[in-house]
Amino acid sequence: MIRKLLAGLFVLTLIFVWIGCGGLPKSAVAQVSDGGKDKVITREDLDKAIEELKQQYSGSIPEPGTPEYATIQKQVAERLVNEEILWFEAGKMGITVSDEEINTQIDQYKQSSGGDEQFNTKLSENNMTLDVLKERIRKNLLFQKLYPEVTKEASQVTDEQALKYYNENPTQFQTTETRKAKHILVKDEAIANQVIARLNAGEDFAVVAKEVSIDPGSKDKGGDLGDVQTVGSGFVAEFETAMKSLAAGQTSGPVKTQFGFHIIRVDSITPAKQRTFAEAKEEIKQGLFMENQRTAFEAWFESVKGNYTVVYADEFKPDATTATQAQTGAQTQTQAQPTPQY
Repeated sequence: MIRKLLAGLFVLTLIFVWIGCGGLPKSAVAQVSDGGKDKVITREDLDKAIEELKQQYSGSIPEPGTPEYATIQKQVAERLVNEEILWFEAGKMGITVSDEEINTQIDQYKQSSGGDEQFNTKLSENNMTLDVLKERIRKNLLFQKLYPEVTKEASQVTDEQALKYYNENPTQFQTTETRKAKHILVKDEAIANQVIARLNAGEDFAVVAKEVSIDPGSKDKGGDLGDVQTVGSGFVAEFETAMKSLAAGQTSGPVKTQFGFHIIRVDSITPAKQRTFAEAKEEIKQGLFMENQRTAFEAWFESVKGNYTVVYADEFKPDATTATQAQTGAQTQTQAQPTPQY
């Protein structure tokens, strides 16, 4: 569980050397020092970061007081330390974010939210103030500027390297069979039979779906479910079994599931196939280049981290367990912290 929770965090696969906690303020989790410039990470900072993590994963993190929760605390504390080193480095490189850039993004959020009132509602739902959001945007934009700068020497990927990867990983380029499917969901079998009679009489499936379906996700789209995998569709077993028994152009009889009765139609079937190298080449090159960037970033970070003194409070010092989790679950992202979706 911890690995899954931490996979989306900005945690580098690096371990810092620490000294004793003497001299740290009482509320401090850690302190990052750079030649007289100190940044203290407080317990409040840590608690806020964990609360954001809890919201991101719908509350599914270990309970406080458990060993698993202590590991989460150490991981998040290390993430916050890593971030502070990044902000120090960004300052040294002259990378800044203007108020205008921040306000532009705020305006975009407001527009996509539907206006100021809806935007403020979103803030409230995320337990966030406008100042906190602005700071998060500032850090995200800083990292988005820093990352390409420190990875600009990352090696480009040749066609030969891409072909080698393609040949060594053939199963990654096998597509599964998909079906363009739609359905109408009703509450009982009698209504389902009435719907089938209307369809058999020539009524348009989408029109009927919009009128009678009780599925909020597809009703307004005329029952359209898009391209669905024939196996591993994500739908309940009864639905998937019925759907994959249909030929292109066929409509099912009533299919009972825990949600009610479905009438399923398959418009077309796209068979499984092996993608050619030509089809996959650019995707492979992009993926390998991103891996080169990640490697370049971690090497750069390794080269600058020794310039800083990091002091952890005893409770939050990374240990062997923390290090193992960091190394298995870590990944570099182009955003240091998640922002609410508007």
